[in-house]
Amino acid sequence: MKNTLLLALAFLASWTSTAVWQAEAASAAEDQRLNVLFLGDNGHHQPKPRFEELQPAMESNGIDLTYTDDMSVLSLDKLNEYDALVVYANIDEIEKSQADALLQYVEDGGGFVPLHCATYCFRNNSEIVALMGAQFQRHGTGVFRATPAKPGHEVMRGFSGFESWDETYVHHLHNETNRTVLEYRVDSSGREPWTWVRDQGEGRVFYTAWGHDSRTWTNPGFLNLVERGIRWVAKKDPQQAGEFADAAAFPVPEMTSLPEGDKPFTFTDVGAKIPNYTAGKKWGVQGELKTLMQNPLPPSESIKRYTNPQGMHMELWASEAGMGGKPIAMTWDEHGRLWVCETMDYPNELQPKGKGRDRIRICEDTDQDGVA
Repeated sequence: MKNTLLLALAFLASWTSTAVWQAEAASAAEDQRLNVLFLGDNGHHQPKPRFEELQPAMESNGIDLTYTDDMSVLSLDKLNEYDALVVYANIDEIEKSQADALLQYVEDGGGFVPLHCATYCFRNNSEIVALMGAQFQRHGTGVFRATPAKPGHEVMRGFSGFESWDETYVHHLHNETNRTVLEYRVDSSGREPWTWVRDQGEGRVFYTAWGHDSRTWTNPGFLNLVERGIRWVAKKDPQQAGEFADAAAFPVPEMTSLPEGDKPFTFTDVGAKIPNYTAGKKWGVQGELKTLMQNPLPPSESIKRYTNPQGMHMELWASEAGMGGKPIAMTWDEHGRLWVCETMDYPNELQPKGKGRDRIRICEDTDQDGVA
């Protein structure tokens, strides 16, 4: 009886401890939820339907969105009820008291997330334009991907980017003070800052030009990016949004074996033409020493002989066949360009000092066709 009582008491203590821990964990999780205000209007970008596409995804991940198109919320008292303010609208003017409240809110540590057309809002107040980081100027349309500029930034780690049809925004009145560009939209006319963050006083700003209509707002990549931005401005860990890898960027290859008719490997006996290239019996016939070197394959044939990770395939982006030199080293820069050291002279045609032909080539995909 005594042992039974002790076991019962131990079980009760364990159950009580577990219940308290679960209650504390639930309370902590609730405390971690973010409270975010979404300011829209009745303009042609249709903020309310866009909100309805964003809200369920954010709610399931611990971010509670509240929609309004009432500009009176731009008071310090009301803004301070929220961890961040999202703006997606075409509101041309802002009253000075409202602008002052928004500026003070961010300066004091609030989060500000203008999306897409928001950079054409409040154009009568240069301080708000500067707060956003730039102002919309013009656009075209198209299907494209943004080019990462700072993949190591805490907002971008684990985010592969995505492809969508959208408006190709071009901005002006750029405010580069305390601004870090995270993505560019790159085309034949150059690089356009596309997604960026700013520090303003104690607060933070996140902006992306993505977001004209449902084609982007229902894209999982866009939802992941916006969640990362909201968490960053609220000074929470953006990685809580989870990693995002665009499946469209890594299609499963259809061909799993080499087709018939591929060019076979061929070899040439180079003799003593190449320094330090040692002859070997394994290349010869009946033990004859040979200095056979494999002849190069064209890129279209060479690429078929790579072994890729499951679910991935390889595409030709740049080839030494079109360069004329011999690549010996390469590295990438923060703009997604490949810098290649090419040797024309080493090791067999060394030139007099100052007469060398070695060079550095910069490879860049300027028209977004997947080829440098």
